[in-house]
Amino acid sequence: MVQHRSRLRQAVATIAAAVAFCAGGGLAQGEAWQPSEDDQLLLELRSGQYRLGEAMRGYQTPGGVCVDFADLIQALDLPVRLDKKSRRATGWFFAEDQRFVLDREANTVQTVNGMRALAPGAVSDTPEGWCMSLPALSAWMGVTFEADLSNLAVVLKSDRKLPFLEAIERKSRAARLRQPSLAEFDLAGMPQASLPYRDWRTPSVDIQLQGQWNSRGGAQFSYEALAAGEFMGLSYTARLSGSQFGAPDSLRLRAYRYDPEGGMLGPLGATQVAAGDVETLRGGLTGQAGFGRGAFISNRPINLPGRFGLTTLRGTLPAGWDAELYRNGELRAWQADRGDGRYEFKDIELLFGQNDFDVVLYGPQGQIRHERSNVPVGIEAIPTGKTWYWAGIVDDGHDLIDFTGKFADPLTGWRWGVGVEHGFDKRTSAGLEYQSLMLTGRRRDYLEATVRRSLGSMLLELSGAQELGAGRAWRGEALGKLGPVRFDAQVLWVEGDFESELVEKQQRSDYSLRLNTTVRLGNWSLPIEGSVRQTRSRTGQIVNEWLMRGSLHIHRVSLAAELVHRAISGPPATSSNESAGTTLTLIGNASAGTVRLRGSARFRLADGGDPLVRRGFEQAQLLIEAPLDKRSTLRAGYEYEAPSARHQFTLGYVRQFDRFALRAEGRADNHGRVSGGLTLAFSLGPDPVDGGWRASRERLAESGQAAVEVFRDENGDGYRQAGEEAVEGVTVEAGFRHSQTPTAKNGRAVIDGLQPYVPVLVSIDTGTLPDPLLQPKNRGMVVVPRPGVQASLALPLAPTGEVEAYLLGPDGEPRGGATIELTDLAGRAILRGVSDFDGYVLFDSVPYGDYRLQLGEASAKALGLEARVSGALRIDRTHSSLQLGRLRLAPAAAASQIAASAP
Repeated sequence: MVQHRSRLRQAVATIAAAVAFCAGGGLAQGEAWQPSEDDQLLLELRSGQYRLGEAMRGYQTPGGVCVDFADLIQALDLPVRLDKKSRRATGWFFAEDQRFVLDREANTVQTVNGMRALAPGAVSDTPEGWCMSLPALSAWMGVTFEADLSNLAVVLKSDRKLPFLEAIERKSRAARLRQPSLAEFDLAGMPQASLPYRDWRTPSVDIQLQGQWNSRGGAQFSYEALAAGEFMGLSYTARLSGSQFGAPDSLRLRAYRYDPEGGMLGPLGATQVAAGDVETLRGGLTGQAGFGRGAFISNRPINLPGRFGLTTLRGTLPAGWDAELYRNGELRAWQADRGDGRYEFKDIELLFGQNDFDVVLYGPQGQIRHERSNVPVGIEAIPTGKTWYWAGIVDDGHDLIDFTGKFADPLTGWRWGVGVEHGFDKRTSAGLEYQSLMLTGRRRDYLEATVRRSLGSMLLELSGAQELGAGRAWRGEALGKLGPVRFDAQVLWVEGDFESELVEKQQRSDYSLRLNTTVRLGNWSLPIEGSVRQTRSRTGQIVNEWLMRGSLHIHRVSLAAELVHRAISGPPATSSNESAGTTLTLIGNASAGTVRLRGSARFRLADGGDPLVRRGFEQAQLLIEAPLDKRSTLRAGYEYEAPSARHQFTLGYVRQFDRFALRAEGRADNHGRVSGGLTLAFSLGPDPVDGGWRASRERLAESGQAAVEVFRDENGDGYRQAGEEAVEGVTVEAGFRHSQTPTAKNGRAVIDGLQPYVPVLVSIDTGTLPDPLLQPKNRGMVVVPRPGVQASLALPLAPTGEVEAYLLGPDGEPRGGATIELTDLAGRAILRGVSDFDGYVLFDSVPYGDYRLQLGEASAKALGLEARVSGALRIDRTHSSLQLGRLRLAPAAAASQIAASAP
């Protein structure tokens, strides 16, 4: 009898999202490499045409790429035991005579070629475990591992047929048991952590204090505090800022509530309600998004773009921070601190298909934070029969509470609007919108109608807007894909004296075509974009423009280049601010060892015959960051502005402490201005581990937090009972975030930095378990974080047992090759495997609890058998090993009999 028994494995970390990556570089002499989120990778293991196992975690080190050893063991199904306590790994590779012993304490490795000392950099310690360099793995295993970072893959090459490849090709009858892959995770079907709104949740507060001195204005002091919490069943954010030591300048306060399921306000089915300092939606031809004091309500999905073919990304940008924007891994824009506490990337073009955005925020104390989002553009924009609406009113540009008493701008004022959109079928939707706003000191009212229809792999939108008592505008846009090329074609026509925030007063027509594709250059992928555009004004002026954009990622260098040429003919438009000529804009970042560079530059290559335009440099920014040690960073900056012939140099020092961060900075320019500053940043929030308050250098108010309790679930029911002990020393994780410290004696730990309103799986890092016979009761719990508040959840660790059985067909013969699942009583698959040729199946390391056996859906359908294999099974202290014997599978026609006899 052949028995196939699975080996203990470590679970692969949950994929939250695509990870920004870099390559190459080296460290200064004597300086040890430290793993960071910026160097983190998620790699597929490939050999020929096959994808092997699940994705592996890894890092880009100065010596190349390393991969998590536990993940590699699982991906290749290697008989290697990894013991972190003794710091040893033992087993064999591909054949029993290829013995392998790695001893970290002795700093030696033994293979078929003998024993030798570990090479420097062969093994790196990371939060996930042991990260093995690819050259070292290649030497130990007698194969070749090569990194293919352009495809986020590790390629395995061998001059002989490896056993696991032979098994794949002949579809071996003895398939190994495994847990369901992360790619199969359905977060909606997994246990959900409840986070109800409360009358009061203690807020988290981000505080930044800054003192400055300059040679012309003397000393100044400023402060900024951002608080986020809950009050009377609503979330709130409050941003207080001021200067000097007097009264604050402004207070931005917003009370809001989000419900992605649309369960608010009864029949209105609202997904978002907000009052205070809020933002309204933009139109297609009428008004921009407005921001100010007011109110907003909608049942649209959260973070859905407000305009067809474009999206605008906004968020909080604390003082001294800067932001980079990536779309599908392509660097698109960079923004430095504007002084208003926000970043804004306006009118970012959307591509047909997936649009994965990553806003990377860089803090002055060396912080790096990612804000990721996805905007799919496909056939179905609005579900069939669904009606979306929005309504809002704001006092544009005015904070809820202004302490400065500044004179209000008469050209702005209150604006309001309402819009509805309905999906008629899978491919057709229509919308109607009304907006009223102040423009050039005069109240203007607009009606706008839109029809959207998908045709094959193309989306077509036709819209028209009427300014009441004035002219009208028409716009058509087609967004789609032809083979590898994505396109966006637009036409705009203006009649009468129509004018809005999106259509200029002198504009008569606008035609444009944009093409986007990716060119393969060997192992490199080069995204390129080209567009042509012509605009005509009412005075007869014609502006012809073409644009070329490319983005390149080579090793640890990301570079985006944009070349724009503009030609102008005809009489000048009275309000035109267009300038002729050719302009080149560069945006990039790079790393050399531990030194990181970011910057942008704009060049005027041709003046287009305009005597007021000068060729050469127009603007440049450069920022260099060099870590001095694990917690200290030196920052140097340079800025150039051609109109004022101003050169400014900046030098700063950043030090991160456990509970706060400190920055000192000095500036000088060629106009004789000299200034210096000192910034202190920290956050305060509730301490879920020890109670009371905690101080942290992380920005707690802007992100979500998970307060996790880990306990020993002796009876396997998933709930903590009296007498069930807390488990100390366990690391918990959520995506690529993990607790800074393991669980304390009370079993508690906290994970910071979770992206608000994005579901994430919180789970236990099994590599840190103190007892290998303890395993998580489930894969974790899904939480939807909210800014500034903590989601509390308990994760049980249960002792484990095993279940074994023989599967027989209805004819009594062994049934091999059938997919078999061990599920909980709710039907969720906990373990999955394939029966051996003799029908034998074994599930080991099964946490105590109640389960059932069932056939996989595909196997049940293919074999014409009932999915249910057994009734309820319980594994506990007295029944830790269940030997079910021979189980005869029933034909599908016998379903009612199986259901009647099941407990």
